[in-house]
Amino acid sequence: MKFLTTGEKIKKLREQLNLTQEDLIAENVTRGLISMIETGRRDISYKTAVRLAEKFNGKAEELNIILNIDEGYLMRSPSEDAEIYCLNKLKNEDITQSTIDEIWILIKQYDLLEVQAKTYFKFGEIDLEKKNFDKACANYDQAIKIYKSMGKNEKLGYIYERMGISKTRDLKYDTAIVYYGLSQYYSFVYDDKATQRLCLYNLANNYKKTNEIDLALETVEKCLLLCEKKEDIYIYAYNIKAQCYESKGEYDRAIDIYNLLLEEISDNKNSALGYVYNNLGLNYCHKNDFKESIKCFEMAENILNELDKSLLSHTIIEKSHVLLKQKLTVQAVTTVKLGLKYAKEYSDIEYLLKGNYILADIYDNLNDTEQLEEIYLKIVDLLKLNKEYNSLKSIYNKLAIMYLNQDKTDLCKKYLLLSKDLD
Repeated sequence: MKFLTTGEKIKKLREQLNLTQEDLIAENVTRGLISMIETGRRDISYKTAVRLAEKFNGKAEELNIILNIDEGYLMRSPSEDAEIYCLNKLKNEDITQSTIDEIWILIKQYDLLEVQAKTYFKFGEIDLEKKNFDKACANYDQAIKIYKSMGKNEKLGYIYERMGISKTRDLKYDTAIVYYGLSQYYSFVYDDKATQRLCLYNLANNYKKTNEIDLALETVEKCLLLCEKKEDIYIYAYNIKAQCYESKGEYDRAIDIYNLLLEEISDNKNSALGYVYNNLGLNYCHKNDFKESIKCFEMAENILNELDKSLLSHTIIEKSHVLLKQKLTVQAVTTVKLGLKYAKEYSDIEYLLKGNYILADIYDNLNDTEQLEEIYLKIVDLLKLNKEYNSLKSIYNKLAIMYLNQDKTDLCKKYLLLSKDLD
C-alpha cells in the first residue's frame, strides 16, 4: 500500500474534486505556495492546512460527497499514515495472515518501531489464546525489548502482567510470580491503576496456588483497596480471599464471604456467579453438608452451562469430592469423566490433570491396576506436554512400584530408569 506525501494528498484531492490551484487560493495561501507544496518544495503550515481542508470539504459538500478530511490528515507524513493504518489493522480480532504480512512490510519500509512492538504484543495475545504459552512469552518479550529501546517503559507493566497470565495458565506459578513482580514495579512507577489491580489480583491468585496463603491474603487486600464494588475484579478478588480462608480450614468464614458476594452480584447473567456457587459447594462439602453442597454445584453447573462452558469442567470435577465423601464411587467416576470431556474440549491442562489424579486415587483405592495403569499413562503424557518434570518423576515412581507389585520387573526397571533420568 502506498501512502501519500502532503503534496500528493493535496494534488490528488484537488484533481478528484475538479479544482484548480487558483480555486484553493485563500488568505495567505497563494497559487505559488500551493504549487510548491504539491511538488514537495515547501512544507505545509497548520494554518494553511486548516484553510485547504475547509476548501476541500466545502467543494465536497457541493458535490454531495462525504469527505470529512481535516488539517491533521493533510499534515501527516506517509510514515504517520502507515502507522495509523497498521494500528487500526491490529485492532481486528480476526486479523489474517495476509494482513500480518502487509504490516511487516510497512514496518520495515517506514521503520515503525511502535507498530512492531504492538505487532509482537498482538502475536503474544494470539498465542496466549491458542495456549501456545512459550511462543506467547517470546512475543511479549520482543515487544518489551522494543519499548525499552524507545524509552517507553510505561508500556511494560501491562505486558509483564500478560506474561504472568501466560505462565499461570501454563501452571508455571513461580515464574508467573516473577513476571507479576515486574508488572507491579512498572505499574506503580507509572501510576497505571488498571494494571496494578490486575497484577495484585493475579499475584494473590498465584500465591494461593503455591500455598503461600498469608501472602495471598495480604496481596488480595491491597487489590481490594484499588477496586470498586460491583466490578468483576472485586468479585474475583473476594473469591480468592474466601479460598484462602478455605485453605486455612475456616469454612464458615469463607461461606460468609460467598453469601455476601451473592447479595452483591445483581446481574444474574454474570458468570462470576458460577465461581461463587462452585466454591460454596466445596466449603459445604468440607463441612459434610452434602445436600447444600450438591445444590450449590448444580447452581454453578447451570450458570456455567449457559454463560461459560469453558469452566464447566472445574465444577463437574470438583463436584466429585461430594460424591466420594458419600462413598458414591461409581457416580464419582462418571462425574469426573464428564468433567474431563469438557476439560479436553477446552484444552484445560490444569483440570485434565486434576481430574485424572482423582481417578488415579479412586482406582488405586479399588486396587484396579488395569484402570490405574491407563490413568497414570495419561497423566504422564499431560506432564510431558506441560514439562512438569518433578510431578513426572513422581508418576514414574508410582508406575514402577505398581509394576513391581505385579512382578513385571522389566516395566518396573523401565520406569525407574526414566525417573532416574529426570534427576
